[in-house]
Parts: sequence; structure tokens; C-alpha cells
Amino acid sequence: MQKVTKIKKNLLSNNFFKFWNYHFLIRSYNKTIKPYKIFREILNIGDVVFALCFSPEEKKFYLIKQFRPFYFVRNKKLKYEIVGGLVGKDESLITALKREIKEEIGVKTKKIFKLTTYCPVPGYSDEIVHVYYAEVEKIKLKSLYNKFENEEIKIFKLSLSDLKKINKSKSIQNVLTKISIYEYLKKFK
Repeated sequence: MQKVTKIKKNLLSNNFFKFWNYHFLIRSYNKTIKPYKIFREILNIGDVVFALCFSPEEKKFYLIKQFRPFYFVRNKKLKYEIVGGLVGKDESLITALKREIKEEIGVKTKKIFKLTTYCPVPGYSDEIVHVYYAEVEKIKLKSLYNKFENEEIKIFKLSLSDLKKINKSKSIQNVLTKISIYEYLKKFK
């Protein structure tokens, strides 16, 4: 492979996410390849947690829809998403997950099971996604406004057959939702 040295790291943007420009020097172990430089922009997201939420009482899965720039820019309809978000500084994954569930669908978490962990776009992001299945209280709301995050969230109750349809769909889907459903079906059904 290669020996990689970071030469420089410059902050390009410090808005919702930090955006960095890295300069790397690559030295190949193949002696016929001369050392070369690579310049990359990296989106600094860090750890995120998400959960496919299920109410044992209702026997329904709770998925959400909310504004996402992708759908607006690409003129697409909103797709189902699972609940989740960023892990705060000095916050454990489980604490962050329970907080996100409460913020986005307004219920407490009863049980949590890990489904998978992955890195969605290693070419331009440092994001690590931790996906769970969470059993939660019965939901009382159809929508929720999280004023701290400016998130207007519509909540949907879906059956297992609805999840299977999303899993089999050939249309554009939120990859996080699709992976969580796939992992759930693989492990629990």
C-alpha cells in the first residue's frame, strides 16, 4: 500500500458542519511510483446514531419525513427516514440515541439492539453511522416541531410489510433507512 503523511489541514467552513481541506503526501511501497500529493475536502461529521423504532404495543414501526435539501434541490418527494442525528461532545452513543428518539418522535426508549455500523462516504466524510433497532413507547403525536434544531417532523406508522416494500423498492431511497431495514430483516425476520 502506501505511507501517508498529512502536510496541511485548513478549515474551509465552520457552519452546521466543519469542512476541511487536507493536503497529503503519499509514498508508495512500490518503488517505481514517485511520492505524490493528494488534496481533498473532508466533511467533518463524526459519529451519528439512528434507530429503526418499533412500538410493541401498536406493532408498528415509526418512521419520519422532514425537509432535506437533497429532495428540494433534486425536485424529489420526501422519503421515509429513521430517527437519529449527531452524537454530542462527551455524549455516549446510547444517550445520544435516546435523546434523538425523544426529540424527533416524542417517546421514551424501552430496549435497544445494535444492527450495524458503517462509514457511508469515506472519500469525503469522516462520518461513522451507528444503527440500532429500538423498542419505544406508543406514539401519541402525528408531527413534532423541534425548535432547537428547526426540524418539522411528520411521523408515520408502518407495518412490517411496508418496510419490506421499502427494502425491495428500486426508486431512490434514503440509504440509511434502506440499510437499517435490510439489517433488521436479516437479523430479526
